[in-house]
Amino acid sequence: MKKFVITTVLALAPFFTFAQSAFDKFNDVEGIEAVDISGSMFDMIGDLVKKEAGSEADKLKDQIKNIKSLKLYTTTVKKYKKQLRETADEYLKTNKLEQLMSINEEGSKIKIYVKQDAATSIISEGLVFIDDAEDKELMVFSFTGSLDLAALTESKK
Repeated sequence: MKKFVITTVLALAPFFTFAQSAFDKFNDVEGIEAVDISGSMFDMIGDLVKKEAGSEADKLKDQIKNIKSLKLYTTTVKKYKKQLRETADEYLKTNKLEQLMSINEEGSKIKIYVKQDAATSIISEGLVFIDDAEDKELMVFSFTGSLDLAALTESKK
């Protein structure tokens, strides 16, 4: 029985660790600046929006509360730039994000990727990759949640 429990736990372990972000391993690395904002923080920010502010504020509040996580990693250390690049490449392969835009200007590169529901205007995931040649800095910005582009454009009108 003991062997069965151990075997079962070991067999299921990859599923639990897979749920963690591919970038979490960079959270406590000296030489990498990391910002990790959880969905609970966005819930609190959304709660700060006053209800009497009107429907536009309510739409914005809903969008804010739909963000589940936001992660930002920056570094100028060469070996960590390489590791972040490799992790981002692997993440893009396994999560099937679509490239929306690519900018290459004077050696600096910016790439924007999203995972969007084909039938709706809802973005469930986004990744921005910036390799700034001038500052020799690399930045990876990632978010997950449910952002409704139609609702965002309606609130701007």
